[in-house]
Amino acid sequence: MNFSQAAITVEPPLTPKYCVIWLHGLGDSGQGFAPILPEFKLGQSHHIRFVFPTAPTIPVTLNAGYIMPVGTISRAQIYTNERI
Repeated sequence: MNFSQAAITVEPPLTPKYCVIWLHGLGDSGQGFAPILPEFKLGQSHHIRFVFPTAPTIPVTLNAGYIMPVGTISRAQIYTNERI
């Protein structure tokens, strides 16, 4: 597994009290969703930290072994797939 991309963390203007961790789907990344924040129109008076992680990359059988970020499978599935 490759954890090459760091998570994007967007700090709130005020002291953080809450945190939203936004997970992406197959083949996407945290960078793909970070630009959505302005659509929430939160302004400058909120306490919400946003974290947009990018899943590790592994070969995906469904996509002919193409290596891509996959965040929806468990470690047990990864272990099993590596042994096949």
